[in-house]
Amino acid sequence: MSGLKAIIAGGGFGGLTAAAALAQRGWRVTVYERQAEVRAAGSGIYIWENGLRILDAIGAKVVSNETFRGRAMEQRDGQNGVIDSGEFPPDLRLVTVPRKTLLEGLRDAALRTGVDIRTGAEVIDASAGGTLTFASGAVENADLVIGADGVWSKVREALGLEVFHEQTLEGALRAIIPGTQAELGPGGQDKYIENWNGERRFLITPLSASEIYLAFTCPKSDEAGKQSPLDKASWGATFPHFAHLIDRVEALLPWGTYSTISVKSWSAGRAAILGDAAHAQPPNLGQGGGMAMQNGLALAVAMEGVSDRRDIPDRLVAWEQRERDLVDHCQKWSRLYGEVSFLPDDVRKRAILGTMADPWIRTQILKAARSHPTGT
Repeated sequence: MSGLKAIIAGGGFGGLTAAAALAQRGWRVTVYERQAEVRAAGSGIYIWENGLRILDAIGAKVVSNETFRGRAMEQRDGQNGVIDSGEFPPDLRLVTVPRKTLLEGLRDAALRTGVDIRTGAEVIDASAGGTLTFASGAVENADLVIGADGVWSKVREALGLEVFHEQTLEGALRAIIPGTQAELGPGGQDKYIENWNGERRFLITPLSASEIYLAFTCPKSDEAGKQSPLDKASWGATFPHFAHLIDRVEALLPWGTYSTISVKSWSAGRAAILGDAAHAQPPNLGQGGGMAMQNGLALAVAMEGVSDRRDIPDRLVAWEQRERDLVDHCQKWSRLYGEVSFLPDDVRKRAILGTMADPWIRTQILKAARSHPTGT
């Protein structure tokens, strides 16, 4: 048991995973969340094999008998024709749940290990010497500081770690609607369906027997496409085979772009960053949350057995050296996948057919999903 203290800025997927895993290893942990409660917006999230292994390792109860498990990510064109069947290997699991479900499971796992979660606590500064400063003027000191405070991380900014922060040319509107797999038509069972037409993309993700998550992706130049409330007529005309689902959208998350974050290091002194604060990526591989959880658990493993705070900087360096190659790989391939959106329809179809049929490329795309995270 270390008896050392860790303070974490951000109660998201990475922060809560790190908190639970550190507490399991004898650390005293406090999580500070800016919002009034630990909560997630109304959209879905993909949990691949690597993420499921992490949930098992920290005892997070997220998956139930109601959770949807897909067997394929099918690519379709604007006429609803199948471009690629996208069958997953039989030993590779992928489930989808509301983000709220995953966050609550991680929160409860952290609480069971004795983590103290404090809400309404906005972090505005941090130091490599182990401090967090809050908007209230309060300062907290600890042996280890973790910034898991998202793409606009104040911890990353304070530590001077950022190399670049780029935002994508495309973004998405997101919604969860009531619906069943039977409404996806013939051949639509037990799978996720990604539809392409022009520069628009429409992703259909079942979450359970009665809920479906929809993502409407388009470039920022598409004024009708990014309109909120949703322009149902416009999107229904683009993807007429699923107009019955589009017409059902009520609550909608506003259109927003995605970020790519690159940093020169994941740590400085006794302070570290993880998740979107360190390696945000577009969601094209469904691994943003997975990589955040994976690095949160790996960081806790790196801290296992440490009894002297002076050892922490070297442990953090070793943690990054062990984990960063996979994260950088995942980020790179997620960005490459996004480039397909801007190809003409006929070129895109040939590109998808050619690349998805290539075993080497499929291996690269699924590398993170098939990994065995440190600590599992």
